[in-house]
Amino acid sequence: MLLRFLQTLHDSGVAEIAPPERDLAACLRKAGSAPGEARQLGRLLEGWHGEALLDLPGPALDHHPEAALWGALLLFRAACLASFRDLGEAEIRELLASRPLPDAANPAAHFSADLSLRHWPPLFRMARARSEDDPLVKVMHSLAATFPLSSPGMHLDLPAESPVFRHAGLHQLFAERALERADHARLARPATAALIRAKLGAYSADLGRGLLSPALDS
Repeated sequence: MLLRFLQTLHDSGVAEIAPPERDLAACLRKAGSAPGEARQLGRLLEGWHGEALLDLPGPALDHHPEAALWGALLLFRAACLASFRDLGEAEIRELLASRPLPDAANPAAHFSADLSLRHWPPLFRMARARSEDDPLVKVMHSLAATFPLSSPGMHLDLPAESPVFRHAGLHQLFAERALERADHARLARPATAALIRAKLGAYSADLGRGLLSPALDS
């Protein structure tokens, strides 16, 4: 089921779970459980990495299989929880936040996890639309701060430091996403605002004023 979920999400942008077994436990058990699925998942994620490199400015990054699988499983579990809401916050945190991103100090790990987690903001909006006060919404919101590359548009407080900001290409990608999604909190970060000014050039003041963060107007 995880493989089908990811392929459908990649093709359509829709993160929906509709297993024959209509309960959370059955949904979670389906993650990578089919015979041969782990190998297929590895090939799928490696292929996505090759595609993503074409859009990465700056130095190329190696594929990080463990981080890519971590991101795919995290997104899938969150989608299961969004479909079957019968757990409390502590249980949700155990399912989603008990294992941190592997090799989290490595920019390549963030880039590989983002192959799936770039779909985290739309899934978060879907979960929030169904129930603003659901504990899943709180956990998804707080967890997204640990993978800043994937979460522009969620208007989160940023960590002071992240491997994402130490890699020129990832920081540029982060800045472009923040601009595209009008994430004022992210664009107010001085180093990110400077990247956007450089990208927009002479048009930065006109395009920024009234549309994006005031940080772009100066």
